[in-house]
Amino acid sequence: MSITYGALGGLVVEIVVLYGRIAAWQTARHRALARNRRPQRLPRLDKYIDPPSDVLAAVTRLGLGGMAGWIFSPQLTGSLATVAVGATAPALLRQLGSARTVQSVFGAAFAGTEPAEAGAEHSGASPGEEVIES
Repeated sequence: MSITYGALGGLVVEIVVLYGRIAAWQTARHRALARNRRPQRLPRLDKYIDPPSDVLAAVTRLGLGGMAGWIFSPQLTGSLATVAVGATAPALLRQLGSARTVQSVFGAAFAGTEPAEAGAEHSGASPGEEVIES
């Protein structure tokens, strides 16, 4: 269920993005009508919506939302929280991926070293030295 609710959160964001593009198209049409009254010069919808890229972005966001719902399901209580995690999935997963501890663990797994050594190696610090980031 967490995957479904997370994907629904991604879908909600995509619907909001689509609405924003349609609203921008509507505003441009109203402006064009107010200026020249010639219907042949009205902006076309395909200038605001690109189906291949928009569908790919929507599918990706649904996948990320579902993945975030699954990853964070042990910490989430309730479907609304899971929908919210799915809606914020790209930013949330980006933040998770940039966390220092995650980088050191995955860096160590790929390099074949201990996490503490990998973190010191990537930060430019010696093993006993603490690194403070702002």
